[in-house]
Amino acid sequence: MMVRQLTLAASVALVALAVWPGVVSTTSAVGEENRASSNPLSGNQDAEEAGKTAYRANCALCHGMRADGRGRGLPNSADLRKFKRGYSKFVQAVKEGYKRMPAWGGMGALTDEQIAQIGAYLETLARRNANWADPSDSSELEFEFEKGVILATTRSAEPAEPMEYQVHLGHILTSWNDTPGEVGLATILQKEATIAREHAEYAVTDLEDLANIQLHTRHVRHAVDPVAERSGVGPGMGYGIARAAVGVIRHMEFARDAADASASARLHAEHVITSARNIQFWAGKILDKAGQVTGGASPVASAFYAEEIVERIDWILNGRDADSDGTITWEDGEGGLAQVMEHLSYIE
Repeated sequence: MMVRQLTLAASVALVALAVWPGVVSTTSAVGEENRASSNPLSGNQDAEEAGKTAYRANCALCHGMRADGRGRGLPNSADLRKFKRGYSKFVQAVKEGYKRMPAWGGMGALTDEQIAQIGAYLETLARRNANWADPSDSSELEFEFEKGVILATTRSAEPAEPMEYQVHLGHILTSWNDTPGEVGLATILQKEATIAREHAEYAVTDLEDLANIQLHTRHVRHAVDPVAERSGVGPGMGYGIARAAVGVIRHMEFARDAADASASARLHAEHVITSARNIQFWAGKILDKAGQVTGGASPVASAFYAEEIVERIDWILNGRDADSDGTITWEDGEGGLAQVMEHLSYIE
């Protein structure tokens, strides 16, 4: 085996001659603006067909069968028809994850060739302003060959240090040092909210069973704010929805106020912060109702409060159509975690 440094133009020529037996276009273009792609299998019809199969098996659950972001997996998945960050960023996102998407999309690892095939297929779906070309200052790629066949592609240059605002976005999305497992603040918020919802639903399985309502309401309280559950016992992760929401607000403010913050960070910071404050407010209301249930409210009142808790946890996770206009926005009284994640995904 030998390793060579090639420019993108040379790599495309090599792939056209030696790697894939299918038909390769002489000018690779993506979207309506005819931007060249940096994918070595761009325009290769056999690769596109293989990529379609691999995409549907590994990506369509979240991104949709048409790559329009309307799948059944993670909410607010990206519309890959509008991908515009260049091929190398696509490879990086697949391998390392991006925002809410875990590495490999949570599926099994793909070969570099399969990733290139998926990219080639997605190019056939590209819309206006899509861009699969890497920046000109990062066009050097390292290719490994064995008997003339491409085995892998990796960027040879060291990744740039993240900007200050990106560091704080990372604390929300990827990792924060005081959360269980050092996961991102949005991740721990989602996990605690999921636990709270599960036990809130347990509480209302029998609205005539006061003991059951009280037990699971305490479990909900533990997931919302473990300090508020003085018994210290519960199924939560020990961090709490309320604390996580405060962390999201704080780090989004840090990102917004950073000297190097992008225009999109400044714009969508308000949207994220407002939605997180809604979560904080609803968490407080849940704690108030939980205090009523565990503090001696009548069986009828406790049943009513338990149902309100279920409703408010749903608001925390999915937002609330407060004005009944058929949509849920980031605005005061409407946005929840789904809207937090949606507007984080708009930040570049």
